Amino acid sequence: MRPGAEHRFATLRRLGTLRRLGRDTRGVAAVEFGLVAVPFMLLLGAIIEAALLILAQQLLDDALDRGGRAVFTGVYQDGAGTKPPAARLVAEMCNGPVLFDCTKLKVEMTTAATFSANSAAAPYDPKTGAASPSFGTRFACPQGSDIVTIRAAVVIPRFFGFTGLAAAPISASEQMITATTVFRAEPYPAGTC
Repeated sequence: MRPGAEHRFATLRRLGTLRRLGRDTRGVAAVEFGLVAVPFMLLLGAIIEAALLILAQQLLDDALDRGGRAVFTGVYQDGAGTKPPAARLVAEMCNGPVLFDCTKLKVEMTTAATFSANSAAAPYDPKTGAASPSFGTRFACPQGSDIVTIRAAVVIPRFFGFTGLAAAPISASEQMITATTVFRAEPYPAGTC
């Protein structure tokens, strides 16, 4: 063989191997899946996170409707006993399907003579990124025809904290959801909570 022919032959052999490798399609699906898997899993996590948040919010709204209805009609006041009023309202709210821990549920009820005079405290402090320490401390027993505002807040777990979908994040793994209802109570006779 002439000098350098071995080098050219080895180069041709490598080119032939590269051509065969270029035509070989085994494993293409695995490579494509590897490229698409991470974005797909992130999208799937975001969809599951959003669905859980929407479901938890809807169940909190429904729970507040149950509690508000009892206060609206006076049934709540008729059931007054030795249990603290806020705990009784939480028990009324949790008397149905919920997707949150009822022991973490905080409620605040305020009353006023007019709609414009009634207000409820904010349960979330955006400056600290935590639950407001003063929320859940006001609980006024409504009388007949009072304007009543009930606000409920609960911290729920987040399973895909990396998605950044939280409106009121407590931490990377928790978020606060809130619900509020305002109504004029029926003109029932004065009672106690």
